[in-house]
Amino acid sequence: MNAPSPTPSPYHGFVVVVIAEAELESVLRDDILHAGAQGYTVSEVRGRGNRGLRDDRLLLSNNVRFEVLCDEATARRVLDTVLGRYGRHYGIVAYALPTWTPPDASSAHRPPLTRVRD
Repeated sequence: MNAPSPTPSPYHGFVVVVIAEAELESVLRDDILHAGAQGYTVSEVRGRGNRGLRDDRLLLSNNVRFEVLCDEATARRVLDTVLGRYGRHYGIVAYALPTWTPPDASSAHRPPLTRVRD
């Protein structure tokens, strides 16, 4: 007997992650928004990979990490744009993963915060 297929969650989305040289931050920001993303989070990062060590000891070696929560179509457009424009000439990694996203992240629907006292 086959189990019924689960109903897809209406809150299913994608997180797109783009890690790139910091000098690309402003153009990536514009390209990500132009590809249809409603927003993003960006942070400075460092690490080691096949292109060597990237850390904050050398001012020219900083990297940035963009994270974008979006639907699948937007994720594909962001990846196509970013990798198509910068993938061959810059140190860049970009990928998308499925994730759960809330139906409405606006503060209007959030319960009030309460402080727990010791």
